[in-house]
Amino acid sequence: MMVKVLRDDSTGELELFGTRSELRALGRQLRSGQGAVLLEKVSDPFPYSRSLSRMTFRQTSGKITISSSGDSGSVDLRGGLESFSLLADNIEGFAAGADQDDHLHVDYFPDHDYLAEGSGSVVVALDGDVIPTS
Repeated sequence: MMVKVLRDDSTGELELFGTRSELRALGRQLRSGQGAVLLEKVSDPFPYSRSLSRMTFRQTSGKITISSSGDSGSVDLRGGLESFSLLADNIEGFAAGADQDDHLHVDYFPDHDYLAEGSGSVVVALDGDVIPTS
């Protein structure tokens, strides 16, 4: 599995993308609530600032917090197993039914089912025009 995550350093915005099978595999791994995924590097992440190299997730309690500091090459997810399962459901459902140009916005709002207040957001997309480095 080699999903990719791009980060805009000025806004902190993240975009996660992969093939349908890669996104389904990520969903299965998220359900465990712990682990790490090496991400595929993208040679030209434009319009984003850079391509991240790692995603980590750790089971704690409660809703998920998504974070990625400006200095880190990593995106980190922390939260309870039930919240990870709901996120996995959304990613797997998107992978199964989305059109190529669809996007899934994972953004916090009050009373969100699985994201904690203060969590970063991520846009999930199907792999398309961005060319990975070899």
